[in-house]
Amino acid sequence: MKFFEANELGGECAAALASYDAFVRGKVGADYSFPLRMRDWELWQVLRRLPGGETKVGAMLDTGAFNTYLGLWLAERSERVVVSDIYGARLRKGMLRALGVLPRKQNEAPFWTWRRTMKAAAPRLEIRPVDLTAMADADGTFDAIVSVSVIEHIPNVERALAEMYRCLKPGGRMLLTTDCDRDGKAYADGVRYFSPAELERLFAPYPVVSERRAPDFAERNWCYGRGRPVVTVFVEIQKPG
Repeated sequence: MKFFEANELGGECAAALASYDAFVRGKVGADYSFPLRMRDWELWQVLRRLPGGETKVGAMLDTGAFNTYLGLWLAERSERVVVSDIYGARLRKGMLRALGVLPRKQNEAPFWTWRRTMKAAAPRLEIRPVDLTAMADADGTFDAIVSVSVIEHIPNVERALAEMYRCLKPGGRMLLTTDCDRDGKAYADGVRYFSPAELERLFAPYPVVSERRAPDFAERNWCYGRGRPVVTVFVEIQKPG
């Protein structure tokens, strides 16, 4: 497990993200007004571990993907890409925001605007709902599964990890990021923070191959600006081939 450190945001990270931004902007068009990127360091960890150039893999799953555009980048590197989320819940929230019941998110595209943009830019994308705790996909379906800032929002996170791992092909990789708090925070109001010890227990059953780096809870590494010592963590799991 590799924990975020702020000093990595320049140099190679900044260059990779600038290239990513230019690629996505070229796909969605200059007039598309919604932000194209979130979670810079986490996205970089994913980008640098997936094939580039002419190399393509068979099938990829991008989870928790509403209002993100990674699927467009993946579509250039895979024969098949599924872009998934709990879309029913996303639609309901969008309607409540449109009605003024919930506050609007200025950085969030309306669901149908986002979906239309994605399909126009990459017609082969499969955009469908996936419940990560009860995946309908067969064993060994995907060469890679990407899960950026998703598992902390799932009550039965152990089940979700087991399901994603089941759906990986032998030799396939799971690329995940999540949040770590020095003391942890139990699941409530749709989110949790894992403590370092909880993360160790959670991933102990799986063949983790990512670099191991202990968390540095210095304030410069805190995310979200909420005055809480939360740092992000990247985990790569590779299923034996």
